[in-house]
Amino acid sequence: MADNRGANQPNAEGQTSSRALAKRRHISSCSTRMLQKNFEHHWSIENFSVQQLLLPTGECMMGPRFGDNDYAFSLQLFPNGKDLEHSDYVSLFLHANKCSIPRFAVQVTYTINTLEGTKTCTLNKNFVMEITRTDVVTASKLFLSKTINEEHKLYTPNDTLTLGCVLTVYYLPLTSKTNIFDSFARKRMRTEKLGLLQGTVGDSSTEKPAEEAANGDRFPSLLDTGDFSDFTIVASCGREFNTHMCILSSRSDYFDALLCNKTTREFLEKRVKFDDISATTLEVVLRHIYNTSNEVKIEDDQLTSDLSAAVDRLTIPSMRTQIRKMLIQNLSVDNVVTRITMAAELRMEDEYFYLLEYFSTIKKEAMESTLWLVLKKEKPQMTVKILEDAVMLDEPSRQVVQRNVDRIITLE
Repeated sequence: MADNRGANQPNAEGQTSSRALAKRRHISSCSTRMLQKNFEHHWSIENFSVQQLLLPTGECMMGPRFGDNDYAFSLQLFPNGKDLEHSDYVSLFLHANKCSIPRFAVQVTYTINTLEGTKTCTLNKNFVMEITRTDVVTASKLFLSKTINEEHKLYTPNDTLTLGCVLTVYYLPLTSKTNIFDSFARKRMRTEKLGLLQGTVGDSSTEKPAEEAANGDRFPSLLDTGDFSDFTIVASCGREFNTHMCILSSRSDYFDALLCNKTTREFLEKRVKFDDISATTLEVVLRHIYNTSNEVKIEDDQLTSDLSAAVDRLTIPSMRTQIRKMLIQNLSVDNVVTRITMAAELRMEDEYFYLLEYFSTIKKEAMESTLWLVLKKEKPQMTVKILEDAVMLDEPSRQVVQRNVDRIITLE
C-alpha cells in the first residue's frame, strides 16, 4: 500500500515561509496635535486716579482691538468695579470680537506692571476654557482697588496703570498617520533631511544679488553706531542697545505687536527692558535681526537654552529656521543635551526625535556630563521627559503611544 502521508504535508520551504509570515510585525502609528497661537497685549491708562473719580461703579472704558487676521479681542475696564457687589475691585473683561471658527479653546492670563516687575492676577488659573465669538471672559475681582490706591507708587507710577493680557488660542486637534515608530523609516527620514540641509549650504540659488547684499550690510553698522536710533532695548544686566523700530518690527512679530500699539508704556518711553534675557543673548538676536540677508551664522557655542527662550518669546521666524538647521549638525556628547532641550522648548519635533536617537546611542556618557547634571537640577521635568522618550525609542514592542514636545509655561 502506497504511503501518501507526505502528499498533504507542506514542504520545508513552505513551512519556513509560513513561520516568517507569522513573525512579521505590521507597525503603524498616528499623532494628534493641537496647533496654537499666542497673543500678548498691554494697555496703559494714564491719569488713572482721575478715571476712578470720573467713572462710577458700572461704567467702563473700552480698549482698541488687538490680534491678527483670524482672531480679534478687546479689553473692557471698570475702574470702580462692574457692579455694586464688586465696587471694591477693578474689573476687567475680555471680549472675543472675531474668530475664524465658531468655537475655540483659550487660556487667559491677566497681569499688571509694577515697579517691582510684572504681577499676575490672583484669579489666574492654569486651565483652558472654550469660548465663542460672542463670549466674554470676566475678571470681576482683578485687583483690589484699596491695594492699588494705597500703594499707588508701586502699582500706578506716574499715575499710570498698565495692564497686560496674555492669550493662548488652541486649534481643533488634528490626527494624522505617522511612521515614527518604524525605526528604519525614521532613521531614513532623518538621514535624508540632514542630507537635504547640508546640500543647501552654499547653494547658489539662495545667494542674494550683489546690490541687495550691499544694501543689507548697512543695517549692522546702524546697530554698531546707534545712528538714527529711536528705540532702546535694555538687557537684564542693564546694558543698552540703541535700535530702530522699523527694523525690529519688520523682523520680529513680538516687536511688531508691541510697537503697533501706541498706548503702551514701551512705545511712549521708546524703551523696553528684558529682565530674563542677558546682554550676550540679546546681542546674538539683534545681530541676526539687523542682518536682513541672514548671512550671519549662529556659532555652535551660541546655541543655548537662553537663546531658544529669547527667540521663542520675540518670535523671529528666520532665526528659528537657522536654529532648526544647526541643531542636528556637529553633534557631540558635549552639546547634545543642550540641543535636545532647545528642540523640545522650540517645539521642533523632527529635530527632537533625531537628537533623541543620537542621545540614545551615547546615553551613559551624556548623563555623566555637567550639562545633564545642571539640567536635572534646573529643569527636572525636561530630563524625565527625555529619558522616557529615549526608553520608548528602545522599546522592542514599539507600542503606539502619544508623544508631544510640550512647552512648559511658568506663571510668575
